[in-house]
Amino acid sequence: MKTSFEIGNPEFLLTKLDYPERLDEMGALRVAAWKEEQGVSKEFFSHKFWLDDEDLLAHHWVITHNKVIVAAARMSFHKEYSAVPHADLFDEALLGRFAEGPFASLNRLVVAPEYRGKGFSGILDHARIRFAETQGARSIIAQPIASRIKPLEDLGFEYLGKIRPLYQMPERQIYFMIKELNPRN
Repeated sequence: MKTSFEIGNPEFLLTKLDYPERLDEMGALRVAAWKEEQGVSKEFFSHKFWLDDEDLLAHHWVITHNKVIVAAARMSFHKEYSAVPHADLFDEALLGRFAEGPFASLNRLVVAPEYRGKGFSGILDHARIRFAETQGARSIIAQPIASRIKPLEDLGFEYLGKIRPLYQMPERQIYFMIKELNPRN
């Protein structure tokens, strides 16, 4: 599925990738974009790539400029909460009415620093939400940093609390949000 859109004069392309296309490039972008961020593990981000087992199972979207990836995001699907990435960092009992899957989860949104502020996060969020709706997910889980809370609330996500920090980002607070797609009867 390819969609073109323009931002200013240059042309950018939003693409949902076919597995396992361009994974190494996405992993390199994650490191390049996040290694200088405050609160991240300098040791962890000294690697060339940040890829994990979930990348092999997930769906991926990229925004390219002149065929170079400048933003990327993934979404994974799970029958139960315990299978969601980093599920162990948030108390499942706090899910309340959202406790029943299937779940989609928004993960690894990254925008190259020089391309931030152009609306790419929102474009990637909208693409992933539309896809989750077509795949039968009941809810979408997000684990954003503070700056992403308001944009996700604007898309209908509810704030449920904080999660324990990721070991890759030990001094960065991560939050837990959820969006109901297919309400329970």
